[in-house]
Amino acid sequence: MDEVRQLGDLLTQYAASETFKQQQFSEQCAHWHQSIADLFERIEHWFAPLTSSGQLSLARESWQASNAHYPAAESPFNSEKLVVTLAGRVVELVPEVMGAKGSIHIAVQGLTSDRHGSLSLVNSPPSADWLWRKERGAKEPEVAVLSADLLALQLQALVPKTRN
Repeated sequence: MDEVRQLGDLLTQYAASETFKQQQFSEQCAHWHQSIADLFERIEHWFAPLTSSGQLSLARESWQASNAHYPAAESPFNSEKLVVTLAGRVVELVPEVMGAKGSIHIAVQGLTSDRHGSLSLVNSPPSADWLWRKERGAKEPEVAVLSADLLALQLQALVPKTRN
C-alpha cells in the first residue's frame, strides 16, 4: 500500500507542477501580447507628427505568430503586426512566437539592410527595454537600445536621395 500512496503523491505533485507551468505560460503570453501592443503604441507616438502630416503611415494588422511547435490553428500568439509605409516602401514589424523565458522577438522586414542578415526588435523580460538587433552570419550581432531616433535613422535608408 505504501507504493500506491507514493504513486498518488507523485501524481499530485505532477498535477501541481503542470498547473503551475500552465499558469506561468498564460502569464507570459499575456505579457508577450501587452508588451507588443505597448511597443507599437510607443512607435505610433514617436511618428505621430509624420503620420498627421501624411509623410508616413502606420497601420496595425491582425497577426498570428506560429512555428513548428505552435501551428497557426493552435497558436496562442494572436497579436498584430505594424506596417510602416513611407516613400512608396513598406516595412513590417512582425511578432514571432514567444521564446524561452518569455523573450519577445519582432522581425523587421523590408529594410534594405536586412538583405544580408536579419533585423529584429528584442525584449527579454523582466527588462522593459527593447533592443534593435542586427545579425550578419557568424559575426557578433550589433545591438542597441531602441529609440525614436534609432528607428528614424533606419527608416531614412528607404527614402530615395535626390541628386542635384
